[in-house]
Amino acid sequence: MSETPYGFDAAKLRVARTAAGTSVARIARATGVSERAVSLYLAGTRTPRPEILMQLAKAVGTDPAALCTVEHETLAHLRIFTGRSRSAMARQLGMAEETYRQMETTGQRGRLARSRYDDHEDRWIAWQEWASPLFGVTAERLDAAEQHTREQHLAERERRWQRLRLAAPDRAVRIEDLGRAGRRLRRR
Repeated sequence: MSETPYGFDAAKLRVARTAAGTSVARIARATGVSERAVSLYLAGTRTPRPEILMQLAKAVGTDPAALCTVEHETLAHLRIFTGRSRSAMARQLGMAEETYRQMETTGQRGRLARSRYDDHEDRWIAWQEWASPLFGVTAERLDAAEQHTREQHLAERERRWQRLRLAAPDRAVRIEDLGRAGRRLRRR
């Protein structure tokens, strides 16, 4: 599964458990983990893996997103809320794992994720229409997650670039010069 931080919130699990009126033992049996693990999740000292998050949500009668605090959902969040690994999500979407990883990291869809032809309906179907059910969300929520993924990627890229400029200004200047030279060559 993923090591992507996804905003698990122990307080929300405690509230959901209370609302469901269920015991630690019952949650442990439903999720297939030990009572100690459930206690650690409830205490906030351990974060469940995405597939366990799915089981915890089912055990307390809610959905995985309700057990998390996320300012802006990204594609990684949507995948994790389905309880899938990157490779499982890539298979579900019918693309190579590396292609999916790139999309989840940058928010940029390649050719494979633009539209698909549906033989049954004899028409092309847009990405949002065919992919949103696989993520278990609406097309609008998928669009918003893609946008937040792109913004997060660009912000992280800018932070790395700023660190490089501070740590090795000569190297940063050489990289900028190479980038300008490459852009000039592509224009020819």
